[in-house]
Amino acid sequence: MNNLIFWIIVCSWLIPMGIRMYNRSRQRRIRDFPPQNYPGQNYPGPPQNYPYGYPAAPPVVIPAEPQPPVATPAPKAAPPSSTIPQPDTAPHGYRARKLAELDQQYSDGKIAMEDYMLLRQEIMNG
Repeated sequence: MNNLIFWIIVCSWLIPMGIRMYNRSRQRRIRDFPPQNYPGQNYPGPPQNYPYGYPAAPPVVIPAEPQPPVATPAPKAAPPSSTIPQPDTAPHGYRARKLAELDQQYSDGKIAMEDYMLLRQEIMNG
């Protein structure tokens, strides 16, 4: 315990003394070597200040004339259309059908937006 008290007293005396010494040396350096007056940034002015004028403008790219499309070989014969299933354009589920009908009514202007939103919410809730 006595050892701890000793170091607290020593540090409370040494630390401020070190800070004072550092500040004195800093003041001495500033006094002996004053900061030099550096010129401000030398930004280029009007064009006459450029030794070679302004940099060249970027090259202008002129698109080439459109070329006719290159003929591609025809695809090989496809299997008969009866074997390829045609996608069904109608919605599949009950909700999808009802929403599609509702969307069509709204698009045709048969129902107002408020009614559309209420009916849509009823369909989505089931």
